[in-house]
Amino acid sequence: MEIQLSNIEVNRIGNRMHIQWNKEMALGKVKVFTGVSPIDVNEELDETSAGVSSLSFDDPHPGRRTYFKLKSEFGGARITSERRLPLQGSMNFRDMGGYATTDGRYIKWGLLYRSEELIGLTEADRLYLQHCGLKMICDYRAEYEAKLKPNPSIGDAQQFGIPIEVKSPRHRSRMNYMDMITMDKLHLLGPTGEMLTIANQRYVSDFTKSFATLFELLLTPGHLPMVQHCAAGKDRTGFGSAIVLLALGVPKQTIMEDYLLTNTYREEADLQTLALLKPKLTHEEDWDVLWAVMQARQEYLQAAFDEIHIRYGDIDRYLEEAVGLTASNREQLQDMLLTDT
Repeated sequence: MEIQLSNIEVNRIGNRMHIQWNKEMALGKVKVFTGVSPIDVNEELDETSAGVSSLSFDDPHPGRRTYFKLKSEFGGARITSERRLPLQGSMNFRDMGGYATTDGRYIKWGLLYRSEELIGLTEADRLYLQHCGLKMICDYRAEYEAKLKPNPSIGDAQQFGIPIEVKSPRHRSRMNYMDMITMDKLHLLGPTGEMLTIANQRYVSDFTKSFATLFELLLTPGHLPMVQHCAAGKDRTGFGSAIVLLALGVPKQTIMEDYLLTNTYREEADLQTLALLKPKLTHEEDWDVLWAVMQARQEYLQAAFDEIHIRYGDIDRYLEEAVGLTASNREQLQDMLLTDT
């Protein structure tokens, strides 16, 4: 049986990069190749001794998305890259490549991205994404959100609005949480976590046409690589990303782990925001309510999964009956986006 490389992670601090993988003597030596395209990773970077399971080095392609191929001496190769893109103006722009599916394949790197709002992207960031070959931007923000913070142009990427707006059952205004703090109305968000639990349920019940549009766009030739995004890149984008991963055969546990990565990538900035806002909070419980809105929590996405089960029985029926993804369309999507390495 061929030894498999696993538990591969790529991280960086500044221009310094670090790759690590499963420590297994039976892998033998591991050669690491690099390139700026996931389909052309052939520049030899280094080779480790048997039993060595990590490698550190300077970014071989500064300013460009760098991909790596790990090839073990006794069989088994994997393509990999950084999960989060090293952008100056976005802390939560990330690649969904590399996730394993239940049939033993992997999502191709460099085709499916997810992000927060894009207005903060610098000129260097936009050039970086242009080099990534970005072809499509799907924006889940409501029209008023998109007008307040319009997306920049990124090369020749086409922009599509799929507006999703879930209003609170406790109020009908479009106040953001800053307005609510100023007006002492954070209670309109309801008990801690209620608003986002309801939102995830409504993504399933009220927005089937919106997510059907997402799959239609994904299946349209010339639309990959693509990014889907909303404001914080966690709720609407979290659900949209989850159902794409489900359609590709990624296990729910992996999907939940991907969903929760937002907390890792946004934590420092969110804590800084909360520290600035704390003096303005009127009630002791306001902190918990506000923190719940800023986070991705397992119970939020689980509420969507539960709603799918209640209404459709399982994910296969939801994908086919609700968003129109037939078995043949799903197979086509998997052929486009999955690989053996």
